[in-house]
Amino acid sequence: MFEEVEVEAYVYPTEDIEKVKKAMLNLIPGLEFEAFDKGDYIILVGKTKNKKALQRLYELFRGQAILDTARAFLEDGYFGEEIIIKVHKQVAYAGKVNFNEESPLGPITITIRTKDPQRLMKWLAPRTKDGVPIE
Repeated sequence: MFEEVEVEAYVYPTEDIEKVKKAMLNLIPGLEFEAFDKGDYIILVGKTKNKKALQRLYELFRGQAILDTARAFLEDGYFGEEIIIKVHKQVAYAGKVNFNEESPLGPITITIRTKDPQRLMKWLAPRTKDGVPIE
């Protein structure tokens, strides 16, 4: 359903890189990380092609009852063969999803590369009626 998931976050000197990795892994398990030192901060990039990588987001969207919100953000972030969403880093560390990216520490950016974005969005965050998926 997708070719690759890439997750990126800036890590500032006041942050623990292991905690930022944990936040990213709470959303997308199985990431392989690279870190790029930019002097004032580190860009932490995790990538995976594991076909079960989005299962955790799937579960979080349903468990938190945020399918409609998730769908709206997926649609807003849909560009060709990529879907880009930004989530709150500290909330991700707690094992939840929050699309409010406003944070002094910056967001976690998730990029999903897919040949069939409509199918992926329908699976990951289907349209609902009264909170129940209808697609």
